[in-house]
Amino acid sequence: MLQSILAIVANILFFVVLRLSIYTDRAMMPGGQIRQWQRSPIDRLRISGQPALLYLQLFFTAVSVVAAVLILCGVKNSVVKKIRLVSTIASAVMFLVIMILTGAVRQRYA
Repeated sequence: MLQSILAIVANILFFVVLRLSIYTDRAMMPGGQIRQWQRSPIDRLRISGQPALLYLQLFFTAVSVVAAVLILCGVKNSVVKKIRLVSTIASAVMFLVIMILTGAVRQRYA
């Protein structure tokens, strides 16, 4: 039961961090001024043309949370526990992949 609660909390934290504006993008505009944007990892995924990674993250999060809620509601099936474990690990891995990729994205503005 504790693992299910931790899985739900971890997935909520992953989503909150993905929504935080933690990156600062700066670019030279045609007029000579420098413009600065505060962006979240989700914004950077969209700009870089990789929103499929976000959808994959959301899929793993949804499966993990649903399986955790089923376990909390009393389902004692070992298959549900394995699904929760695998989807929670996949969600954590996707979170790390997204954070690494969005940290390496460099946008150019004209």
